Amino acid sequence: MSQSTRRMLAHGTNATLVTGMVVVVLALVYLLADAYRQRFDLSEGASNTLQVETLEKLRLIDQDGQEVMVTAFTSQRGKEEAPFKDQAVEDLLKALDQESVSVQWRLLDFDKERLTAERLSVTEYGHIVVQRGEERVDISDRELFRRVGTGPDKRVEFVGESAISRAFSQVMAPSQRVAYVLIGHGELSADQAGPGGLSTFAGLLDRERYEVRPLDLMRSDRDGSLPTIPDDASVVVIARPQLPLTAQEEDALLGWIGRGGAILLAVDVGLPAPELLRRVGITVPEGVALQPEMQVPYRDRPIPRYGNHPITTGLIEDKLPTVLSHPAPLRKSEPPVEGLTVAAVLQTSRDGWIDRGGALEGGGAIYEPALDVAGPVDLAYAVELRPGGGLVRAGRPAARLLVLGDADLLSNSMVADAPGNAVFALHAMHWLAGDDRRLGVVAGAVGRATRSRRLAITAEDAQVIRWVSLALMPGLVALAGLLTFLSRRGR
Repeated sequence: MSQSTRRMLAHGTNATLVTGMVVVVLALVYLLADAYRQRFDLSEGASNTLQVETLEKLRLIDQDGQEVMVTAFTSQRGKEEAPFKDQAVEDLLKALDQESVSVQWRLLDFDKERLTAERLSVTEYGHIVVQRGEERVDISDRELFRRVGTGPDKRVEFVGESAISRAFSQVMAPSQRVAYVLIGHGELSADQAGPGGLSTFAGLLDRERYEVRPLDLMRSDRDGSLPTIPDDASVVVIARPQLPLTAQEEDALLGWIGRGGAILLAVDVGLPAPELLRRVGITVPEGVALQPEMQVPYRDRPIPRYGNHPITTGLIEDKLPTVLSHPAPLRKSEPPVEGLTVAAVLQTSRDGWIDRGGALEGGGAIYEPALDVAGPVDLAYAVELRPGGGLVRAGRPAARLLVLGDADLLSNSMVADAPGNAVFALHAMHWLAGDDRRLGVVAGAVGRATRSRRLAITAEDAQVIRWVSLALMPGLVALAGLLTFLSRRGR
């Protein structure tokens, strides 16, 4: 055997061995990836990673073990944005499947699967149906995508994760709950969209399958009966009444507590507190609760510390701060009223104090021992009233009451400015409604947007790219091969 032949065999054998080893390594990597289902998000800003809110809801779905079927239909063919839309939906569905064993999905061609669409009563492109048992939520294309920008900067963004996450909340809830918001005393309104309204909070509740209704306890029914809390109520929200409640309204609230009901009561500095607070041993001292740790640049927005309670567990773990604005201090009786468990869920630091006026320094209040009250100062209480303890009748479930020293925490402006306010408010509602298992779900995220990135080129540019890819690049490869061949022949 000639030397050149031996050399060729050696090189061929080495190439075969290396190729075989590469194939084995790739197969091993594939098997490991398939077994452990590990994913790495290398996209810009980790845009393809599911949000914490979605992951927590998937965890709850898997805990229940009941299958959730997500049926998505494609966008209309021929539309400019159709490929991006279909790919964005498919990527999200694959990510959900990667994180959950109970979520099943299918992406169907709307034109080819018309019978399936008719069975599901779907009549439009890009529609998604989320089903869990008898529960069903429909998501339209308008909820999955939004258009931003104008002119040449106009683009489509995918915000479907928040819509899917909201749908999961709705199908997981055993039934739609009702949150009644007290009116008639100048309270914050769920219909008001301004900075001081509760429309954002109401929208968050709607995503979590709470129906928000007004509650007027000053008007009686036509038969003249006294006003009461409706039987379908899950939580009654009282957000900063500016006028005292009547005796009949106080009786209605006490009767609701006696039935094992739940109330979210937010008071404010200098405004009348309902009599209900005195009955549970909670008072509102004179002054404003302040501390050195404030939200920049405000001097009256303390960032409180969390107490140990199911409402705050998720906030502590995710390090989400809650911010209050000019809050009223709270104080509980010692010892607490019999039959009650009172836990401080928001509290100032040890450097906090109850400010009662006095000198200012740099435009902000300072602690003056002769006038003010040293902290820490309680800012929110979670109260659980046991049945048979005096206020709750025996045989009824335990009543729950959350008392906030600041109604602005729920307002549109504060929900937008403080990352933890929306989460705190929703956790409080879940706890009040007795849905403790959902307290770990971080809600209220609007979802990360996925953009459709375009490359704008002229017709001349496209022609150049075509010739470079179809002629120049293959020609250069062929030329390199020819030169290599000629150089070896000349040896």
